[in-house]
Amino acid sequence: MTRRLHLAALALLACSAGSGAKDLGTWGNLFEPAEQDMLVFIQNRLGAMEKSGELERLQREATDRVKAHAVRPAPVPGLTPAVTYRALRFDPTFTVADTITDMQGRIIARRGDQVNPLDKVPYSETLFFIDGDNREQLAWMKAQLPGLTNFKIILVNGNVRDTSQMLDEQIYFDQAGVLTSKFGFEHTPVRVTRDGRVLKVEEIPVSGDK
Repeated sequence: MTRRLHLAALALLACSAGSGAKDLGTWGNLFEPAEQDMLVFIQNRLGAMEKSGELERLQREATDRVKAHAVRPAPVPGLTPAVTYRALRFDPTFTVADTITDMQGRIIARRGDQVNPLDKVPYSETLFFIDGDNREQLAWMKAQLPGLTNFKIILVNGNVRDTSQMLDEQIYFDQAGVLTSKFGFEHTPVRVTRDGRVLKVEEIPVSGDK
């Protein structure tokens, strides 16, 4: 009996909650959403910038920054001029990650093989790494040019265009120090040549103690 009374009481409460609702009025001020569409805002902002000339100025500055970085990339950090001669050996041997085949399916190298590219590909190029802002290194590089036929000049610092004009040669740049890290040298100028099955990396002093 008691259980039935409890159920009846809950039913009455539920009914009264729905039928006895009252309008308590409005609390606070209400406003219609007035947020401007972001695309419209951007378009209006760009239009204003174009009329004022600000947009053209920003575009010109961005173009100038790209051009400046193209001719003078960020220098390779941590390098200093060589003061003593040092020779390093770079072994290009690597482990084959996956079996390599030619177009006919013939196996060139199997997974796990140790391969030295110098055994497979003729290589006789000389690489020079110099600091393009160092006058002594530029003078040294210019003195090396007579008689050279197969070589590349690679900057670790400096202006690519100015160095190219000074040496009258095509100039490259070691972006992000990829080659510097691979060869492991710490001082410039550097000459890299083939020495049998390895590459010889020479740090060559052009001033100071030799």
